Amino acid sequence: MDAISLLAKKLADLVRKWDDVVVVSHYDADGITSAAILVSALRSIGKDVRFINVKQLYSDQVEEVKDMGSAFIFSDLGIGQISILLDQMRAPFIVLDHHEIPPGREYPYLLHPHLFGIDGSRELSGAGISYIFARALSGRKDLAALAVVGAVGDVQLVDNALVGYNRKILKDAIEAGKVFAYRDLALYGRVSRPLPYMFVYSTNPVLPGLTANESAVYDFLDAAGIPYRDDTGRILSYVDLSAEDKRKLFTELSMYLLSRGWDSQRLQSLLGEVYELTDEDPHSPLRDVREYATLLNACGRHGKPEVGVRVAMGDRGKYYDEALSLLRHHREALRKGVDYVVDNGLVQLDSIQYFHAHDVIPASVVGIVAGMIYSSGIASFKKPIVGMAYEDEEHVKVSARATSRLVSAGVDLSRAMRAAAEQVGGEAGGHKPAAGARIPRGAEDEFLRRLDRVVSAQLGAT
Repeated sequence: MDAISLLAKKLADLVRKWDDVVVVSHYDADGITSAAILVSALRSIGKDVRFINVKQLYSDQVEEVKDMGSAFIFSDLGIGQISILLDQMRAPFIVLDHHEIPPGREYPYLLHPHLFGIDGSRELSGAGISYIFARALSGRKDLAALAVVGAVGDVQLVDNALVGYNRKILKDAIEAGKVFAYRDLALYGRVSRPLPYMFVYSTNPVLPGLTANESAVYDFLDAAGIPYRDDTGRILSYVDLSAEDKRKLFTELSMYLLSRGWDSQRLQSLLGEVYELTDEDPHSPLRDVREYATLLNACGRHGKPEVGVRVAMGDRGKYYDEALSLLRHHREALRKGVDYVVDNGLVQLDSIQYFHAHDVIPASVVGIVAGMIYSSGIASFKKPIVGMAYEDEEHVKVSARATSRLVSAGVDLSRAMRAAAEQVGGEAGGHKPAAGARIPRGAEDEFLRRLDRVVSAQLGAT
């Protein structure tokens, strides 16, 4: 048993003494799978459990949840607000988190990858930490599948594959018969979208001449001799193709993209390790782990994280139907968000680039839109991107993203966002390559100036 599992066992022994437990988790795919893992494990050993998913654990949220029960587990959040928790919580609690540990007060009942030299932004997600605890508590290796979904939803794929401790969890999921992994074309929509629309709607990456060009996609498939209908006229998905047609498709796509300026290294980025859940329907958006994570994100980002938790715990009735409806709404919100940024452009400062969507883009998806703009090539990779939108009448949500190359050059968005936010009366947290903040309305310009100076200093700019 490794060191992190030993600490998980000690915390599990503590939790076994609790009569009832409230699980407080983040509202994105990583937080939703964290909650589902913990609730499932706790109920399997006979515990009375309630759960709640929150956007962020700001001081006012702590006030709202602290009287919900007699003991608490905070998952995929909490470490950034440990001082608030210590000051405001009256009930016992443990924290299972993977975000950057801020300087300041320590807490003994914390399970965190950084304590064991594990990178929480790339090697172990919130769902992964929750799984390590849940396995120590209940012995259930089948819950590893949800941890894989959480890691992928938390954008922890490195060169299109899970790495570090995430691979140990992947191994558990495979051994439990819940996941199989293989190398293949790794475009989004390979399972649930009709084959032509896998290309039409591809934004990560943008495929020149094919993305958003339906007629060109059909011309490409026809010229390549790739079937996209079966004998009954039903449109096929990528996963319906034979192995031979898949190889042919990649060859033809490679030749097409090479003729449009791609190099061989970029072509190889189209391939990756893909993960499928063995218990799900072959054409369901729950079959492919990336699509599963997007569905859970849709639930959380549009105000219904509890629906995502129910789906992750196995509901395939009314909650799943509602999740599909939320997914359609989510896709439309992202499309509108990307269109807004494309139409209005990015503002360039010395060391950051940003957009402010005001109330056009929901605050809950501004970070996803920022990531899509970044990965599409619309934004420069030489600077972090910052997205902002109104969260409510008093606050602005801020999300920032940086490339691995910028992080290697010294960028730490978690520290930069925290430093800038605290100077304007806000709060922040996250990882080096991705972080978020909530700041007062009207403080945006000052926040951006301070953030720009901090990032410039991190990059050694004069």
